[in-house]
Amino acid sequence: MATSYEPFNQTFKVALIQLYPKALDPEHNFNTAANYIRDAAVQGASLAVLPEYHLTGWVPDDPKFTDLAQTAYSYVPRYQALASELKINIVPGTIVTVDPNLPPPGASNGTTPNPSKPPSLLNIAPFISYTGELLGSYTKANLWLPERRVLTSGPDSTRSSHQSHAPASSEGPPSTPPNPHSIIETPLGPVGIVICWDLAFPEAFRALVRQGARLIIIPTFWTRDDLTPEARRYGPDVDIMFLKNALVTRSFENTCAIIFCNVGGPSEEDYAGLSRVVLPLVGPVHGSFEDNEPGMKIVEVDMKTVDIAEENYKIREDLANPSWHYGYEIGK
Repeated sequence: MATSYEPFNQTFKVALIQLYPKALDPEHNFNTAANYIRDAAVQGASLAVLPEYHLTGWVPDDPKFTDLAQTAYSYVPRYQALASELKINIVPGTIVTVDPNLPPPGASNGTTPNPSKPPSLLNIAPFISYTGELLGSYTKANLWLPERRVLTSGPDSTRSSHQSHAPASSEGPPSTPPNPHSIIETPLGPVGIVICWDLAFPEAFRALVRQGARLIIIPTFWTRDDLTPEARRYGPDVDIMFLKNALVTRSFENTCAIIFCNVGGPSEEDYAGLSRVVLPLVGPVHGSFEDNEPGMKIVEVDMKTVDIAEENYKIREDLANPSWHYGYEIGK
């Protein structure tokens, strides 16, 4: 039976679901994910995490990829019902969707986007509590290079929304969108979510930690086939080295726990896997994935390490200090 209904303490179990998504088959992938989540609840997991693009895979050149985004957000309520039934918190990877706040196709209230203009696709990671409540979500800010021709980043979508509602003016600089990173208050404490290539940007983690995040969750679709032949000549496992080292670095330099959930799949298709829990003072936690095999692992997250690391390193104390050396804002 799931244990997430119990009051949160410093140690809990997370299910890392290293899914191998079937391309463009969201119903199959949802059912596979739901079966894993049911098993995770039986094993006492308080949280289940899925990878980025878990409903469709990453096949942006197929027109069906965009078509499926029109209805993909309908899977969020289904995950909410599952969370409530099983009493388990769920981060259902990411959902590639049109803006869920826009009116549905065919709406006639005058706000429907131009039908001749392709819809903006957002890559959204929700956090669903064990009660079934959608507590918040994050829209990917830092898009990987091939994603930029398909998706709209969180800051760009916010900027576009602000500009479309702002009064026309030729005076002053363009408005700046809000910080794309904000914490979500959850039964597991203050949580931050970033997605895949966000890992390469320390600023994303700093923004969350300064707001109080103690746990950062990273749904990911990271494979080893995007590097140029010249880059790969430096070593066949460049991306593996990147992932392993960056995850440990982000955890230590921010005194935060990290839950990283990647897709799994065949080596010949260059899947990287390596879904894992990483803790300050500890590094990768025993029981995490060390390969690219699809499946699920239940890993214990000991949040005491966050407090002990902070007691020793004082990172958060420095970040909160008004005289912190790097407290300035770029451009001011």
